[in-house]
Amino acid sequence: MGTCSRSARRAGWAPRFRWILAVTTLFVAHDGGAQAAQDPAAREALIRTEDARGNGPRGLTPILDALRNPALRGQAIRALGRLERPELVGQVLPFLFIPELRATAAEAAAQSLRGLTSRTVRSEAEGALLDSVFGLLRDRARAETRHDVVGLLARSLARLPFTDSRQARAAEGVLIALAAPETGSAEVLARVDGVAHGLYTLVRARRTLGEPSPAAVEWLRRAAVFAPHAGAAAPLRRVAWLALHASGVTTGFPVAAGLADSDPQVRRLALQAIPFVTDTGPRRALLVRASQDPEAMVRRDWVTLHRTVFPTDCAPLLRATEDRSPGVALTAIDVLNGPCANRTEVVATLRRYIDAGPTGVSARAANGVSWHRRAHALVTLARVEPRAAAPLLWNDTRHPVWQVRMYVARGAALIRDTAVLSRLAFDTVGSVREVAITGLAASVGHLADQVYVRALSSPDYHVVLAAARALKGAPVVDSVLPAVLAALERLHRERRQTSRDPRLELLARVEEMGGGQTAASQLELLLEDVDTEVITRVLAVLGRQGASPDREAVVASQRDTTPIPSGPVRVRVVMSLSTGGGSFDVLLDTENAPVTVARVAALIRERYYDGLMFHRVVPNFVLQGGSPGMNEYVGIGPFMRDELSPAHHARGTLGISTRGRDTGDAQWFINMVDNYRLDHEYTVFARVVAGMDVVDRILEGDVMESVRIVQ
Repeated sequence: MGTCSRSARRAGWAPRFRWILAVTTLFVAHDGGAQAAQDPAAREALIRTEDARGNGPRGLTPILDALRNPALRGQAIRALGRLERPELVGQVLPFLFIPELRATAAEAAAQSLRGLTSRTVRSEAEGALLDSVFGLLRDRARAETRHDVVGLLARSLARLPFTDSRQARAAEGVLIALAAPETGSAEVLARVDGVAHGLYTLVRARRTLGEPSPAAVEWLRRAAVFAPHAGAAAPLRRVAWLALHASGVTTGFPVAAGLADSDPQVRRLALQAIPFVTDTGPRRALLVRASQDPEAMVRRDWVTLHRTVFPTDCAPLLRATEDRSPGVALTAIDVLNGPCANRTEVVATLRRYIDAGPTGVSARAANGVSWHRRAHALVTLARVEPRAAAPLLWNDTRHPVWQVRMYVARGAALIRDTAVLSRLAFDTVGSVREVAITGLAASVGHLADQVYVRALSSPDYHVVLAAARALKGAPVVDSVLPAVLAALERLHRERRQTSRDPRLELLARVEEMGGGQTAASQLELLLEDVDTEVITRVLAVLGRQGASPDREAVVASQRDTTPIPSGPVRVRVVMSLSTGGGSFDVLLDTENAPVTVARVAALIRERYYDGLMFHRVVPNFVLQGGSPGMNEYVGIGPFMRDELSPAHHARGTLGISTRGRDTGDAQWFINMVDNYRLDHEYTVFARVVAGMDVVDRILEGDVMESVRIVQ
């Protein structure tokens, strides 16, 4: 990219960049050391300005002032990038010429240009800007002597918002040229890791940018088996396997070598290439080998893959339902939901787990289950033998464990059992009602509109969202529109940004139902709201209905003044004895995510997380928890700002759950494997530093008894 076709456009940008580079480099060189000591007030102002996205009373001034202070300069550069405003990239690029700031500046430049990704049509100037940034990153990477900085430059270069295959192939060529000799030194590995991560970024976008070149695929194949017994090289092998899977290639996978790797994450990634082994005999042998792996994460993926490769051979899966790892056993129960040669044995096994209960609330041993087998078996039986499942589902609509009732609703939705769904649509727990309402909508549609209308008054945002979606296209508007408008007004008066999703869905219903002047006058109440997204949608709805608001739109302030911490913060999470027990420690990252850490630490001091659970467990992906409503839509407001950084979403790191940019509501997720595709999308704010074995055995519904800051 950026070598010939846009040279004319770059000519218009080049003088401007040369001027910025000259002035800022001169400024940095003569700044002196007078302000090298960090000024706490200046740091606070810098962080608050970024948190306000530069829209506070002083605009960007505190960030730009911090560029003058050597002690704050790195934070200021990073803050400019995280604003994702392409027009500010010129403030960042000069620091590519300062060795100790080069990596930070490269990351910030790539993040700044994220603001171009949503633009379907780019101007000539924007195209020239992209070319210029590419050229600067490429040239700095070629000249850099520090391997770790080269790696970060490679990652940043690959993240630029390319739009065609020519650009991607040019970037790919630069990355391969940057790859160092294949030695195992830590310094060189830092460089090669960055190249592999960059190639992974490019191949993930192949549907837009085109297929990777044969040279890139061959490099990734070599990297996937590089130093297979060296732990330091394991991250390189992992990301190489991820890139190979994303590349679309179906041949040439070094599967046998990958399954022999010393790293369990590499083994589980190699396992996923078994379907591309052409001969049945070797495929089966490789699967048997994986089924005996000592690590549960590998056996868990083996269960799913066996179902795919040998879809009717369920005997190994039946044995896996008794695996020593509860997670593997539950996954095996789940995948028995299709055709099996030994169907009678499958049904008998599922009935045995259902009959074994428990029928009430029961404690869970550290390496056991409580309600989990029964609930999972009910849903699988509904798929396999609907007639046998129906009375069992009905019997458990009153089960004292709400998660069992939620699984019952899922099973009832599969077989369209409207009696069960109708009962559970009025359950006392919002998460049960949400599933039941969604199932009713799929089963009977608008015949249950009055059920959905009643659900609009729920205090649970996910229930309101499910009901609003179910009312889409309602044939009788007169009985629905008043309830929709009343729900909108109620949620508006609660003044919580976390109700954005249901409110946007409710506004969509208002728009399709009309409502005339009555609806318009009620919608005007929302023009003074805590959420700009809601205000924007209200104005759009009023405009399409031909209404002219009588008042100006005003965003109600919800500024966060939580004190910003400095230095390390260690947190201990103690799990309830009734749900497995144990504890684990996490270290909060005050450097890369100060505002996030401030919010989370303040909530910990308020005992906010005590008694909350991990409500979402996705095998070999994430655990998610910290919601008072036990659901991803119910958290605390105001929204938290994303604080994106070069930190990987590696196994054991903690991120903030969001539903779009800057929508964190204090829910955590813990990465159970390396989830590099989440990098630069979700804030990494902590990492587990002790007790990862406890984290590994957490199951859905396990409760955090206490969360405390420790010395």
